[in-house]
This record gives sequence, structure tokens and C-alpha cells, in this order.
Amino acid sequence: MIARPFSWIQPIGIRISAATNGNEAERGPVKSPGYVCERKDLLVNGCCNVNVPGTKQYCCDGCLTNGCCSAYEHCVSCCLQPNKQLLLERFLNRAAVAFQNLFMAVEDHFELCLAKCRTSSQSVQHENTYRDPIAKYCYGESPPELFPA
Repeated sequence: MIARPFSWIQPIGIRISAATNGNEAERGPVKSPGYVCERKDLLVNGCCNVNVPGTKQYCCDGCLTNGCCSAYEHCVSCCLQPNKQLLLERFLNRAAVAFQNLFMAVEDHFELCLAKCRTSSQSVQHENTYRDPIAKYCYGESPPELFPA
């Protein structure tokens, strides 16, 4: 059970401010509520220009049916789809015990997707290689498929 009130409405105007590696920084920011755009299409307030044809909401490009994606930004954007709420609620209820310190600190849907899509120990095998070297950012219930090393 979710321990405290949780907001499924994303605040407008929040973006991922720091990428964890150079590849993510090159692809462009994710915008709440789920917009992805190229850096050149950012407005002065840091939000994506939704009137540009390349801006996409709830972009799942490069995401597999298991919820694992090749780009962190697309993982977050896809995770923010309203139809993912039930999947995320199930995860939060189970995470209350297993990942209490990490996931019980998130306050809204956007923060949850940011945390879920980060690579974790579930994304790696033998502590040093990704289970799936391409689709390593996951919001789904299962870890990435195990590929032979």
C-alpha cells in the first residue's frame, strides 16, 4: 500500500536537469507531462515547444513491450503515460518493503518515473555488464531480458 498521498498529476514545467552520461545529454530533455524534444526546440522557460512537429508526448520510441527503453528520456516519457498508473501503483505497493528508502521518497508520478528509469542492479549481470546493452532503462515490472555476455 502507498504509505502517503501520491500525486499522479505531473507539475508543468519540470524537466530532467542533469543527465547521467553524455549520451542522455545529447538526446534532449524530457518535459513533464511527458514531452520529449530536441534541445533546439526548448523555449526560454526550459519547456519543450509543443508546436514543433518533432516534440512528442509520451514518446515510447526505442521502448520494448516489457517497459525497457534504449534512451532514458524516452523511458521517462513513456512511463508518464496515464495508462501506466496501475502498473506503477502495483510496483509502489511492492516497493514499500523491498526498496523503501528509494521509492517511498518520491512524491509524484514524474519523480517515480525518473527513479524507475535509472539503471539499477536489476539492469546488470555480473555487476559489470548490462543484461540488455540496448534497452537498459526500465519502468516495467520485470528487469531487462538477460542476454548472453
